Amino acid sequence: MKNNKNISRKDRLKSKKLAPANYLIVCEGKQTEPNYFNGLKKKINEKYGSKVDVLIPNIEIKGTGENTTALVKYTDKFVNYSNKRYGQVWVVFDKDDYSDEQFDKAIKSCEYNVAWSNPNFELCLLSHFKKVNRYISKDNVLQELGREFQKKGLGDYTKNDTNIFEKVTSEERLHTAIKNCEYMEELNKDVQASQRNPMTKVYKIIDGLKEYLE
Repeated sequence: MKNNKNISRKDRLKSKKLAPANYLIVCEGKQTEPNYFNGLKKKINEKYGSKVDVLIPNIEIKGTGENTTALVKYTDKFVNYSNKRYGQVWVVFDKDDYSDEQFDKAIKSCEYNVAWSNPNFELCLLSHFKKVNRYISKDNVLQELGREFQKKGLGDYTKNDTNIFEKVTSEERLHTAIKNCEYMEELNKDVQASQRNPMTKVYKIIDGLKEYLE
């Protein structure tokens, strides 16, 4: 019986070691980002239980800088009042229509991890398919992403696609995305975030969780 107890305890310790820390991911966007992260959440939670929470605060996107301030305040309030302790807290937002000053200030003033994208979150999705090595507008990101979807037989790209994570990560494209984002990381790395186009930090979340996604 003693040996059985020791084995049981060992298994419990192993389980604790393998389980990822609780993640809180707070998104500025209300469709694409939450759909992507909820797909990630579903895949991990099926294997490890409820370890990733994705929140969608009701914040109007105006491109004035106020929405990101509200996003951070929302995150503060949730973390402070939550019964769950989070090992990682991420705030997700885009350059999109922010001025350079607003975008850089929002990143610097946030006390949490920031998964920012320049110009938009869809650049992260595009990185699952191809490397981007030049300045790209948000409209061109959407156009190129649409073309990649058609080439891969994934249908039309839509912002409200609840299966977006499964689609872009199929055929082992998760590692491709991380590799392509690491490549972008080296482009214009000595300038402020507002000048770093193309760039997305969303891959940092995925990279930290990739061992639980395989």
